[in-house]
Amino acid sequence: MKVSVCIPVYNGEQYIERTIQSVLDQTFTEYELLVIDNCSTDNTIDKVRNFKDSRIHLIQNERNYGMFGNWNICLHRAQGEYIHLLCADDSLQPECLEKQLNILETHKDVVFVFNASNVVDEQDKNIMKRRPFHKDMICDGKWLARKSFRTHNLFGEPSNVLFRRSSSELVGEFSSEVCYSSDWDYWMRLSMEGNVAYIDECLTNFRVSTTSGTSQLLKQKGKLKKDDKVLIDRVKQNPKFKVTKSDIAIHSIAIKMRLYAKMFFCLLTKKN
Repeated sequence: MKVSVCIPVYNGEQYIERTIQSVLDQTFTEYELLVIDNCSTDNTIDKVRNFKDSRIHLIQNERNYGMFGNWNICLHRAQGEYIHLLCADDSLQPECLEKQLNILETHKDVVFVFNASNVVDEQDKNIMKRRPFHKDMICDGKWLARKSFRTHNLFGEPSNVLFRRSSSELVGEFSSEVCYSSDWDYWMRLSMEGNVAYIDECLTNFRVSTTSGTSQLLKQKGKLKKDDKVLIDRVKQNPKFKVTKSDIAIHSIAIKMRLYAKMFFCLLTKKN
């Protein structure tokens, strides 16, 4: 199997059908689609079962493992050479997997590829485009990790990333110590294993809604501050990162500014 697309979901009945359909509409078709349900109490399971495609495999957890625990189950259950995590309320543009895979197949030194994304609301209306860079590029992963740490999560949402399963096995699981930035922590750890590619095209759609995990976490300001301290400690303990006091100082200022910006953005989106 070439690619494993993994959709970890909990109570995702509102958008799960659109998310799955965006995978079925891909121009690249050699994939398995794992929908890993984290003990949903709504109609998520029934909506998944309505799809009749042999590539779709529904896995129901015996108990709720939490968000990142479920992401780790995705890592363990995936059989593909490459893995793509897709949040249950996000979606892919039709050529997403094809264009991401072409980079990894062509450049064996690249451990993962990510792309620009559309930010959409609950009605699928485009709010903005998220473009950390303004051209396609392949760069040194350690350089990118440091740049990201000093500014913000340049990689964006988990749905933006296609990565090698072999590289994932080297760095291990998503951390349960970090409640909000576990994906950011993971991409920086992966970046230490080689080069990283960026596609300056909006190949994914990231949904901002009042029910999303991100929106819920942004309401917990104190928890987010504690979360960032854990992230800093993890970076400091990573022997491959070699973080400096200057890096940490710049990071702390940047993260505080972006936290307030995100809170304002979510509030503005809710009002609209």
